[in-house]
Amino acid sequence: MMERPTVISSSPDAAVIRILLMGRNTCGKSSSGNLILGEKRFKRHESGVCEGQTQIRGQQVAVIDCPDLLDPDLNEEQLEMMEEQLVSGCSAGLSSVLLTVPLEKPLQYEQKILDYIKCLFGAEVQKYIMILFTHEDDLEDLDQTVDEYLKPKDHEDLQRLVNECGGKFHCFSNKRESHKQVQDLLQKIEGMMTENGGTLMMKQMKRNNSKDAPLSFVSCVVYCCHYK
Repeated sequence: MMERPTVISSSPDAAVIRILLMGRNTCGKSSSGNLILGEKRFKRHESGVCEGQTQIRGQQVAVIDCPDLLDPDLNEEQLEMMEEQLVSGCSAGLSSVLLTVPLEKPLQYEQKILDYIKCLFGAEVQKYIMILFTHEDDLEDLDQTVDEYLKPKDHEDLQRLVNECGGKFHCFSNKRESHKQVQDLLQKIEGMMTENGGTLMMKQMKRNNSKDAPLSFVSCVVYCCHYK
């Protein structure tokens, strides 16, 4: 069993903008990662954590696509494997965690995924979480902006989720490629990094049983699924 990671500080070094995509299955997560990278690097229903890199206007950008870790079909062995992959991918620091939420579908267990992220990485990660709404193009038929869409009472759950993430959100139209929507996202992430003093850095705990260490993957899954 590998040692647990814990958040220790922020670093001003932004040589690489490293983005972690999390969300449930069929939320547009992998297609959003491909949109950022400008190529079809990720596939739906990947069996493990995948990473891709690109350069955007001279800035190195790394994207980590994480499977739905609350998928009930995953067993403990698969979760432990994903743990090693995710810790390895995030060990150099995180610029942002994007919780991917499809606008055109009702919320399912996004709140549990949000709780899971905090459980796994610790409270400090809250400052780096942003909601990434996908399928913004579906609002065109309704002739609404995202702000207008979030106001009605039947979307209060979406508004609560955004509020819990400090009001930080961005929207992608996944049906059409647009460099501007990617550049706007990176601009928001850079602004968030400036506000937070850099990237989210982690180190390995010397002892697995330290009371300050975040919970293991399996413990987080059990906690989020049964106690929330």
